Amino acid sequence: MFGRLTGDERAGAASSDGDDEASGERVLCLFDSGEATDGRFVQVAAAMADGGRFVVPVDGAATAQSLKPESTRSPVEYETRFLERPSAITTEWVVDVVNRFDISIIFDIRDRQSVLGGGELALATGRTHVTVTPGTEVENLSSCLVPVARGPHLDETLDVARAIGESHDAWLDLFHVEDGDPQAETDALFDYCADRLGDFDAFDTWQYDGWSPAQAIVEQSSYYDATVIAAPCKGRLREFVDGSTTEVVQSLCENSVVTVRSGDVDCSRLGRWLGEFLAPKR
Repeated sequence: MFGRLTGDERAGAASSDGDDEASGERVLCLFDSGEATDGRFVQVAAAMADGGRFVVPVDGAATAQSLKPESTRSPVEYETRFLERPSAITTEWVVDVVNRFDISIIFDIRDRQSVLGGGELALATGRTHVTVTPGTEVENLSSCLVPVARGPHLDETLDVARAIGESHDAWLDLFHVEDGDPQAETDALFDYCADRLGDFDAFDTWQYDGWSPAQAIVEQSSYYDATVIAAPCKGRLREFVDGSTTEVVQSLCENSVVTVRSGDVDCSRLGRWLGEFLAPKR
């Protein structure tokens, strides 16, 4: 179904049979053939693979060479695995690659409008799925708005935001829209986020009073290079019928929107079917 363009490339990472590699993420990076390999979000995906494995479908040896750790601007180490790009990247192909390479994160930079948080691959594979909805072009990612709220995708959203911060020296504003919640709950949320970010300290917290999280996020996003947001918490059927904050943000924000959906979230059979039915067709 696919073939490797390179041999078993090793670039400072431990052998796949060793214990060290398990400490890093195993990232499948999907991007269009016209995307620059030193692009902003390709660098973010590589940063997330630091200490682990970076798997990328490419269309030639030159592209593969440019994605090796020693050729990138990010000071990261990972094992590289390059696959021959198929004519169409299907859900079935992604599931096969995820299983063969034990992928933990699918980082999807393809130029398409994500549907309902872009979680069809998370539903199919049970892995974290990160999608990028392109926005206004900027030379660098120096600032990110990170809306935060309690939910099943929060940890992974903070991990992706930290990867952007570390790979681009970007500042993060953790943004919570408060609508009558006790102050202690908001404080506890920010404390949790700070603990998750660990020793990364290039961030601030911002409590915003308002009745509409979607409106507040869209209004404030124009001051940032990217918005990093969790996928909706509601079920796929309710998401389809009622819409969601994430869908509004993806549609209306002028900057790039990075949407993160954890693959650990359970869903019903109907929800899984609906996610596959609504997935963008390539």
